[in-house]
Amino acid sequence: MLKTAQRIAATLLTMLPLCASTTAHAAPGEYIMIAPLDQAMPIVRFENGILTGGILKDLGDAMARRLGRRAVYLSVDVPGVKQVLTSGRADGMCYVMPFWIDGDYNWSTPLLPDTEMVVARGDAPQIASLRALRNKPVGTVGGYRYPRIEQVLGNGFKRVDALTIEQNIQQILAGKTQYAVIGETTMSYLQRQYPALHLRPELVFINFKAQCAFSRKSQVPFEQVNSVIETMLKDGSIEQILARYR
Repeated sequence: MLKTAQRIAATLLTMLPLCASTTAHAAPGEYIMIAPLDQAMPIVRFENGILTGGILKDLGDAMARRLGRRAVYLSVDVPGVKQVLTSGRADGMCYVMPFWIDGDYNWSTPLLPDTEMVVARGDAPQIASLRALRNKPVGTVGGYRYPRIEQVLGNGFKRVDALTIEQNIQQILAGKTQYAVIGETTMSYLQRQYPALHLRPELVFINFKAQCAFSRKSQVPFEQVNSVIETMLKDGSIEQILARYR
């Protein structure tokens, strides 16, 4: 089992972005969206640091088409999101919540349902509530806030930050942590693709609908792009995108 986990960890490592490009120059007709480097499939797929697939690419491409523009993706790690969005170097970023990141943005209609959950190694003790995680190392992604866990555990929330969700999983496989926080969408994908990981869905602690954050310096009016999102919700286009990854 250990060798199997090591092979899977090596596979996950090859999925990691190799670089974080934070420079882009918008040309006429382009719409620049942030591709968050911390996320994983099915939210994003990167090849050599470039977004090549996943829910956010499908969504961004569809939104740009309806705006009469071409989608361009800027790969950014979590610490760089605020500067890139507030400066207007990118127009927007999807699959995010106001309490996850800092900054003053225009927030879209909620559109991407998901669940935040604690996952555990197969051999980890079962937990019945967040309180059971007090003073236990918990895998998290650096730069993100986890207000519900912070509220329950206070100083007893012992974060073990990784740069990405894949690295978070690698920490579990390496035995650095027994528990980690990820989204159910990602967890379900990992279970389908890598059943030998033996990760256990342990505790759901918040259901949410992720939004898109749009720069107040975007050249495209917020009302226009939010109207596109609302139309895509009504005509089933967003549900069709999500269904491709289930």
